[in-house]
Amino acid sequence: MVTTIRKICKEKEIDISKTCFKNSNPEVVDFIIVSGENYTCKEKNKDSVSLFYKNTVEVIDFPYLSKILPELKNVDYMIRDRLPYFTAGLDNLKDALENGRKIAVEGGPCLFGTEEVKVEIVHKDGGIRFFDYNTGKTYLEQGGLSDSVSFSDYIKTNVNAIKAIHFHNNKTGLTSQEYYFIKYPFEMAKAFNGPLVIPIPDMSYVKYLDAVIKDLDPKIRGDALEEFRNVEYQITDLYLELIDAMKKLNPNVHCEVVHARDKELLDKYYRAREPFIERSRVIRKLTGIPEKLESIKDYVSMPALPYYLHGISDIVEIDSMDETDSYRKCCFAHKGSINLSCILFPELLSKDKVHTVFEAGRKVKEYGQYEIS
Repeated sequence: MVTTIRKICKEKEIDISKTCFKNSNPEVVDFIIVSGENYTCKEKNKDSVSLFYKNTVEVIDFPYLSKILPELKNVDYMIRDRLPYFTAGLDNLKDALENGRKIAVEGGPCLFGTEEVKVEIVHKDGGIRFFDYNTGKTYLEQGGLSDSVSFSDYIKTNVNAIKAIHFHNNKTGLTSQEYYFIKYPFEMAKAFNGPLVIPIPDMSYVKYLDAVIKDLDPKIRGDALEEFRNVEYQITDLYLELIDAMKKLNPNVHCEVVHARDKELLDKYYRAREPFIERSRVIRKLTGIPEKLESIKDYVSMPALPYYLHGISDIVEIDSMDETDSYRKCCFAHKGSINLSCILFPELLSKDKVHTVFEAGRKVKEYGQYEIS
């Protein structure tokens, strides 16, 4: 769904003058949001209404956010005052600041999006099929993508006919959205004077692939996993290069990056999360899709990384609004152990004005169109 705050309020018959957006910059209420339709309103009192997404995060503007958390008044990114913010747990965050407790920041972008890694499935009879790794959709001979059969279903159906699986890395750089989803956490870590942990989920992407191809011949499966890891690492290196540049610009921010090739940090993370994530009551709430379970364990536990690595229990997740469900599930899994807050951002719209940069085709992703600052 493509929508705006103004459109949501109109559809819900909410008077904007009774919301926190009554004095907002018009760019905020007309900012294009690509999301599900899960918006609800809750009355604070007879003159005040709050807008919520997925009954989890409250939608607010920057003046409202910085009034609650004055520490954020000097955060610096170009689109700061144009964005709606999807927030939860801000009272916990305010309490931590007022009482001098250490606050840590967690967040970062996904590894790659649509049309950036192409899957090539080679059949024993010489036939070839192509899929997009992110969407799982089929590449059509005439161009474009089709929902006719997904990558995972195709593997299951043709497991005995497959000779090899190859991966083509078409990601030529980082997008402006990926830059911002590194920039936001650094700015927040500066504002809160706390450490930053950025997960790069290459380990999670390969877990999904491993589960999808588990029934293939062991040699074919092993070769495919090795090839995919090589592609992943090429992409991870783009992020590591950007993060190193951001570290130099922000020498007072202690930043750690969790990714597949840092075995020591990764092992520490997995050991520390086990008592929280490997409980049956938690696992039952994660997903009904078996091949996604191991990767979703990662996504749901990543917001708690500062607790696992440093023992810091006051954490703010700075991420995409698409991580709302992961935030909620992480709170459930760690209830009583951490105070998890979140400030989530809408995904940025691509040049086609229909898809987010993440979901858009490569021609409209606008690689490299950002200035590191």
